[in-house]
Amino acid sequence: MVSKPVVSNVSISDLIDFGIFQLSSLAISSDLRQELKQLVASKPYPLLIIGEEGAGKHTIANCLAASYLCHSVESDGSACGKCPSCRMISTSGSHLDLVILDPGPSGRTKVDEVRSEVAARLPEAPRISHNKVFIISAEKADTLSEACQNALLKPLEEHPAFVRFIIFCEDSDRLLPTIRSRVQTLRLAHRNKEEIRQILDEAGIEDSPAKSFALDCSDGLPGVALTLAQDEKYRQIYDESLKIFKAFPRENRTAFLTGGLDFFKANKDSTDMIIRLLQSFLRELSLGLLADKWEPLPAESAAFSDQELADWAKLEIDYEALLGLLSQTKQALSSNTGYDHTISRLLLQMRAKITAGGPGSIPRKSQ
Repeated sequence: MVSKPVVSNVSISDLIDFGIFQLSSLAISSDLRQELKQLVASKPYPLLIIGEEGAGKHTIANCLAASYLCHSVESDGSACGKCPSCRMISTSGSHLDLVILDPGPSGRTKVDEVRSEVAARLPEAPRISHNKVFIISAEKADTLSEACQNALLKPLEEHPAFVRFIIFCEDSDRLLPTIRSRVQTLRLAHRNKEEIRQILDEAGIEDSPAKSFALDCSDGLPGVALTLAQDEKYRQIYDESLKIFKAFPRENRTAFLTGGLDFFKANKDSTDMIIRLLQSFLRELSLGLLADKWEPLPAESAAFSDQELADWAKLEIDYEALLGLLSQTKQALSSNTGYDHTISRLLLQMRAKITAGGPGSIPRKSQ
């Protein structure tokens, strides 16, 4: 969906399945679904979509654009997928009545582009649809400069009734007050686990550990969940984190002060994710071991085999202390404490709080 390839990062390969442009296909709450339906039917007031990176701003903007351009919108606000406008989007990956200004996360829109692609084209009547849609990215702090925002003020204030504006950003405070006063806002909250699971299923993610990893570490952000599930780098982090966790009952201190610490240092930028993984492994164990009878774990949870769960059941595990230790470590790191010391302390204390139980428990290597 582009008007000029030079100002968009959307490729035709993204547009093969028209379902991705239908509001009905989104894994969202009923409240958000109703809000989007109302937006499609509302008066042409500029819309600002606000959400963290990976919250789904691009997807929702594209779905709304398809609905605005559709000749026969469904009762739920979705584009029909059959009219001339919908067919143009699905077959050519573009639409004559859609203008997208999105230089990408690291790019910057030029003020001349705002003037030529928005202000100058504003009076032009739609060529196929009954509406003309402008999607404008203000995603990062410097995506849309103050000069660009000033160039948008008049178009946002004075535009024909057939014009629809969709702007998206991560933080509305980065925008000029004069921009914020001219738009209605839609804030995207984090999705729940069932919604994230649906998104992963629809994306064809079948690998159980990858799905479990994405559910636990995406923080309810669809884009983050898909990246975690599909990127081999993050799968390797998952596998190594699980390996370290399973080593706590049996390895000696030296193993954690060398291999364990080296793993954290090699993935320092992902430390928060690794800590959240350790928390998720503890939660999975508690589901299986703290109940009177083992409870069936979710289908995507495959961190521990039945035999491993039986072995861990023989250990004395202070779950509350371990979860508290992980939370304290995150706080300490955010306060700029010494990284090596903080991580070494975490690993050794986790090892100490997972201790052998009775006969038949996992043997631990000597110090």
